[in-house]
Amino acid sequence: MARILVTGGAGFIGSHLCERLLAEGDDVICVDNFLTGSADNIALFLGNQRFTFIQQDVTNFIYVPGALGIAGDP
Repeated sequence: MARILVTGGAGFIGSHLCERLLAEGDDVICVDNFLTGSADNIALFLGNQRFTFIQQDVTNFIYVPGALGIAGDP
């Protein structure tokens, strides 16, 4: 399984993408500043050990240690 970074993950589309990736067994790092997204959209994932949330604007530099993969890669 891959380790995937989802920007805008607390938005409507991003949260559904996070849900799908978690269901497929991927580790998900979600980055959102809640400008248009909502904490309610990711509330169900917060207890999942394969889900990490970072509240930050993606237009600012962010360092995510470790390798990231591409969803769907074996």
